[in-house]
Amino acid sequence: MGVVVTGMGLIGPNITSIKDFSNILKDKKTILNREEFKGEHIFTGRVKGDEMSYPYLNAHKLPKSAQMLLHATDRAIEMAQIQPRDYATAIIVGSSGGVITEVFNHSIKLHKGKRMSPYAIGNMNGHTLANCLSTFLQIEGPTFSLANSCTSSLDAIHMAKILLQANEVDVCIVGGVDSTINDLVLSGFLPLKIMQTGETFMGPFSTGEGFAMSEGAGVLVLESEEVAVKREKEIIGYLTESSMFQSAYSSYIADPEGRAMVKAVERTIKKGMPTYINSQALGSQLNDDIEAMVYGEFFVDKGVPITSIKGNVGHAMGASGMFQVMAGLISIQDQFIPPTVRVDVGKYEQLPVVDEVMHCPVEQVLVTSQGYGGNNHAALFSKVRMT
Repeated sequence: MGVVVTGMGLIGPNITSIKDFSNILKDKKTILNREEFKGEHIFTGRVKGDEMSYPYLNAHKLPKSAQMLLHATDRAIEMAQIQPRDYATAIIVGSSGGVITEVFNHSIKLHKGKRMSPYAIGNMNGHTLANCLSTFLQIEGPTFSLANSCTSSLDAIHMAKILLQANEVDVCIVGGVDSTINDLVLSGFLPLKIMQTGETFMGPFSTGEGFAMSEGAGVLVLESEEVAVKREKEIIGYLTESSMFQSAYSSYIADPEGRAMVKAVERTIKKGMPTYINSQALGSQLNDDIEAMVYGEFFVDKGVPITSIKGNVGHAMGASGMFQVMAGLISIQDQFIPPTVRVDVGKYEQLPVVDEVMHCPVEQVLVTSQGYGGNNHAALFSKVRMT
């Protein structure tokens, strides 16, 4: 039996629901803002405090990233119509920055001589992101926290697939979350010149000037097909295949030849050719070049369309893969390919980059992601179970 998606929920900049996200994709909206930082104009996507809501008492004491995760989890469970504690359930959360903003803020308070909160140690513990779900949902099963850079949420999905296929659990609550827009992280990225600066934001597959950092959380309810069928629950999509490879090239620079991504994609598409590819395509030169090279090897001669949502919602670091997956699942449900926003279609002339909404049958979506430090991931989601 397969691994299926029965629920999804998310929160992002000006996004509090799947419906919001779907509208943004269809309407070609960019929800990023320009702001000044250290004399530069950068582009960010921030989640406002009043956009988060959840029915859990005292959750407001948790870090922002945990609160976003609770918001997304509540929506995903509601869609799945499930009580996770009634099943053998695992919780897996992927995050690139974890609670780094919480650590930074407490460090500033300490430097200023302010008293540390009794909640500080717990809130500076990266595993708080996963165990807060265990606590509020009263789930006593396995709980995992992954910190695999920008592939973290896709890697969490991969781990869920392993647990479900091994019959270790019946259900997995799988999350991706990041809230890294702070002075420490921004100051570290600026010298790398991979964040876009200037007056006008350009999207993926364009000028190669860099990405826009955003934040948010996405959660999927994954379960074995057998459990979903017994529950008579509508299946949103199937996780047909996923594959992850480490480039082993450098802790600081991506392998320009993209060999690990080639391996991940090659292994994943053995289960079938995608209707289209939802590419990571940040907008930075090296990242986009690698993605273009991989697609040129496998898909261009077959006319498989390519899109990226980074012009819509920016790059939410470890949560970004989850946003891509949900965009793919929405497109499978509503039968359309979302366009790439703010793209320069002449930059990569050899690629069939989608720049307008395409209404067409969507059977399978390939999602790709690269992580700082060498992680590469490809995942294939399908409308029906593939044998």
